[in-house]
Amino acid sequence: MRTFRAWLRHRWQAPDPSLVRAYQATFATLDGQRVLQHLLDSIYCIVYEGTDPEAAMILNARRSVIQEILVNVDYGEHPEKYQTVVQTQEVFHAPR
Repeated sequence: MRTFRAWLRHRWQAPDPSLVRAYQATFATLDGQRVLQHLLDSIYCIVYEGTDPEAAMILNARRSVIQEILVNVDYGEHPEKYQTVVQTQEVFHAPR
């Protein structure tokens, strides 16, 4: 089982540029946009109003796949939004 730290590091790294281009090529076409709109309308933007926890979990899992598509498409269109700047500063410890 992966640790949370490993997942977090993996989650915020930049995706493979060839994969981003593949998402762009797929969803930039009219058919790709139609498919993405269908996924948004029929899965991503609906509200589950039932009481079955398994059905809610399944809907959230399906949404997470669509979220991954949206993030990769957006990364291809706006890569500057996903560049992180790490700043370090020296920490001084007070004497005891």
